[in-house]
Amino acid sequence: MPAPVVWAILAFVTNFIPNIGFVLGLVPPAVLAFVVGGLPLLLAVIAIYSVVNVVLQVLVQPKFVSDTVDLSLTLSFFSVVFWTFVIGPLGAILSIPLTLLFRDVLLDRDPGARWLRWLSGDARVPDDGGRIAGARSQHTPGRDP
Repeated sequence: MPAPVVWAILAFVTNFIPNIGFVLGLVPPAVLAFVVGGLPLLLAVIAIYSVVNVVLQVLVQPKFVSDTVDLSLTLSFFSVVFWTFVIGPLGAILSIPLTLLFRDVLLDRDPGARWLRWLSGDARVPDDGGRIAGARSQHTPGRDP
């Protein structure tokens, strides 16, 4: 298959297009594979493209997103389902930002809702003294804490 890096970049860029990005990224390398190597290469390109795309979209991407924004994987999944149900297809695209907004507006303002913030996957929950739970204190030698 000629120019695999070009097709990988095309696949990466087209995956940002909802619903049809997968197909838009698959068609050009599939057609080229059919022209260059016939039906066996076409089927191989479709199979490899599909497997790589599914692994990245289902396993890798949600893990990186959840680690970056401190949401649990479960909450990330359910936020997509919930916001899609509430506001439709736009909710699927905006689910993570809307969930973060909801958490910031409702859970950060109420000290009694601290346990809900922890439940949402945020490991940086402040304790009663305003310190971050699990964070190491910066003790300077010669100074009393």
